Amino acid sequence: MAEPRFWQSKAHPLALALLPVSLVYGLVERANRFFVKPQHPGKPVICVGNLTAGGAGKTPTVQYLAAHFAATKQVAVLSRGYGGHLSTKSSPAIAVDPALHDAAAVGDEPLMLAADYPVFVNPDRFASLRAAIAQGAEIAIKDDGFQNPAMANHFNLIVVDGASGLGNGYLLPAGPLRQPLSVSLARTDAVLVQGAATHPSLAPLLAAFAAREIAVYHGHINASAPPLETSSVFAFCGIAKPEKFFASLDTLGLTPVGQTVFGDHHPFTDSQAKEILAQAGAAPIVTTKKDMARLQNAAAGSYRRALAEKAKVVDITLEIEQAEGLLAQIEQTLTARQANQHYTSY
Repeated sequence: MAEPRFWQSKAHPLALALLPVSLVYGLVERANRFFVKPQHPGKPVICVGNLTAGGAGKTPTVQYLAAHFAATKQVAVLSRGYGGHLSTKSSPAIAVDPALHDAAAVGDEPLMLAADYPVFVNPDRFASLRAAIAQGAEIAIKDDGFQNPAMANHFNLIVVDGASGLGNGYLLPAGPLRQPLSVSLARTDAVLVQGAATHPSLAPLLAAFAAREIAVYHGHINASAPPLETSSVFAFCGIAKPEKFFASLDTLGLTPVGQTVFGDHHPFTDSQAKEILAQAGAAPIVTTKKDMARLQNAAAGSYRRALAEKAKVVDITLEIEQAEGLLAQIEQTLTARQANQHYTSY
């Protein structure tokens, strides 16, 4: 979803009007934590979550951690499979196959991650974990699901976007917070701030982390341009924060001669693909890896397939300052909590 503008304002009329709904949301969230008792997952599980709705940079962080642990262990990624019709609680966990599945079946982010690592999708992360273990997984990285109290994660890494922070600080739907901040802080092991911490909410948030002795790390995204014969491109994307994509183009010296923006996880239609191709004309077309995943395995002869074949991906990688410290903290915490299976994570 695209972040509503009123999430950045405490005084916006719509935000104030939705506060009673936020109160109800908060009561439901609290009841869920009260009645659902966390279970130890058995195998080490690292949860990459965030405090707010919308894109904070979880997926590049999952990729970073998966690459690190894959060097020594059998890694699996556990995903809810948002938007995929095969990902239901009544169905078994699905091992994502990039050659077989499309985004409509398993979700765009799982399909994208499955190009490099085993990915299992199901709203029930225990079902996904069992399926992953059956295929030899020794450690699991959970993409999102920090607020779900069912699984006692071994390590909770929270990703915060430095530009949007906590927004207005209200709970959903009046603001972006998914859970009261005090509750989240109580079970956060480390924080990764992506990008410069420019949002006004970051100063008090960082102070709260310091008061609780929660380690804070900083990272930034590096973009790489695909091979192009010109710097003038047509750009399209459907992600939570499209401004990040266009900022990357600017950094790479690429100038959009036209652009089209869709909502996050947008399922491209054949008519939309035809329109993008027509608007681009002879200009090279660029998009994100996540958007390309939604065009993957499109029917032969379709405009979606033609767009997938013509478009080039602007790839991104995460760079973490003091990465050795974060990875060492994760390793130490996994060892300690795996040894003590009665630890309290929630």
